Amino acid sequence: MSVNHSEDYYYQESKRLRNEVLLHAEALKGNPLRFRIDNGISMEVEITKSDLKTIVSKASRDNKFNAIKNALAKDIHSYLQKSKYLGWRTVSEGKHEESAYFAYFDRKIGVRTILAMRKMKNGGPYKPYAIIDEHAWLSR
Repeated sequence: MSVNHSEDYYYQESKRLRNEVLLHAEALKGNPLRFRIDNGISMEVEITKSDLKTIVSKASRDNKFNAIKNALAKDIHSYLQKSKYLGWRTVSEGKHEESAYFAYFDRKIGVRTILAMRKMKNGGPYKPYAIIDEHAWLSR
């Protein structure tokens, strides 16, 4: 039996999950989450309050996707463990000048999601930047 939720339901759920992520992000203020992961590539990852805030603030027109994206933002470590490495792309000229390149990870949870991880130029860690949908991925 499938449940057919309304657009308003997904909008409200997206907002609720966004607030949960922002509460979780507060705990990272001054105390970033750091871990190492090997999935396609080896990465030292750092997640800060600002990183999570950036992810949940990037909204698509699809409220269902926004709810899924915000739920996934609650646990980037698990996302990376359960995803498939897609590869990397250089940074577009004039954008994200603090980043050397972006690495991408794919995970399907009802819909296809792609996590963009940016590698910092200063030799620093990888940092989560956005969780995008398939449409945004293909239009790049």
